[in-house]
Amino acid sequence: MFKVGIKSSFRSVHSLEGNFGQEAIPHEHEYTVEWICCTAGLDANGFAVDIALLEETLAEVIGRIRGENLNRLEFFSKRQVSVENLALFLHSSLSKGLEETGQEMSTIRESEVRVWESDTAWASFISPVLG
Repeated sequence: MFKVGIKSSFRSVHSLEGNFGQEAIPHEHEYTVEWICCTAGLDANGFAVDIALLEETLAEVIGRIRGENLNRLEFFSKRQVSVENLALFLHSSLSKGLEETGQEMSTIRESEVRVWESDTAWASFISPVLG
């Protein structure tokens, strides 16, 4: 198996719904996002997944939410704006965006999006098969 990953960061605002003290007040995080894709083999170019496509897709998705209040996104209208749900949102958006680039999704055996909300706290969402 081969794994390819990229990393980027962005700042956004969120607040938790419920009795979470200071976390219930809108506040900003510098999120770090890691996106790791796993394949069983390499393509004709010797790539598991084209890193440039991953970077372009991640930049596009992050560009849509950078500086935004995440609570205002439709995805979170019925979900807690937790780091776990942010990982799910990003995974879904990134998978869709990568598919739109023409990447052969059936070659990707596993995809993980890990979101760090601080130097010590993260959550991830892993999908066993994209294609």
